[in-house]
Amino acid sequence: MSAALSSGRHVVVLVSGAGTNLQALIDATNSSDYGVRIAAVGADRHGIEGLDRAERAGIPTFVCRVADFPTRADWDVALAARVAAYEPSLVVLAGFMKLVGANFLAAYAGRTVNTHPALSPSFPGMHGPADALTYGVKVTGCTLFVVDGGVDTGPIVDQQAVRVAPDDTPETLHERIKVVERAMLVDCVGRMVREGYAVDGRTVRVGAR
Repeated sequence: MSAALSSGRHVVVLVSGAGTNLQALIDATNSSDYGVRIAAVGADRHGIEGLDRAERAGIPTFVCRVADFPTRADWDVALAARVAAYEPSLVVLAGFMKLVGANFLAAYAGRTVNTHPALSPSFPGMHGPADALTYGVKVTGCTLFVVDGGVDTGPIVDQQAVRVAPDDTPETLHERIKVVERAMLVDCVGRMVREGYAVDGRTVRVGAR
């Protein structure tokens, strides 16, 4: 994979739930110094707080449900088309609980980022904090990566560490990770959009403009 960010300074954010990462991005974009605009927020379902957050902020929204298409591949094509209508320089998966497929990645290879609540490549998948506790690690954290065809396997943009407390549960650990994750996401998305970035194999270099 090799890609560089285009000159635009707007992003599309995709969500599936409460949208706390989205809210962190919305709050950041309220400052002119941040230099990023959220062009639209998309979701894979109706009736979620993430869409409500966008609407309260005056951001256009759209919903693209898997159930509305004959196949998952058809949904993937439609999702890519909905995103493309806003011509984003970057697509941010912020708690988006669907795996994008080959058609979406063909359109946005190197231009889609996601977070994971573990230090990749450790503990991929849906249960990163719980898996970290089960394994007995003393330090875990969060990862921002460029999405590829795998599960939490893409080139790493940034990582932040979180120490595991002796009395942590998966829920308490995940909540502490989320705090760090939001700050990392806001910082990295801002720098990637303002300064440009390049992806060369497993290496992501921010400041490529």
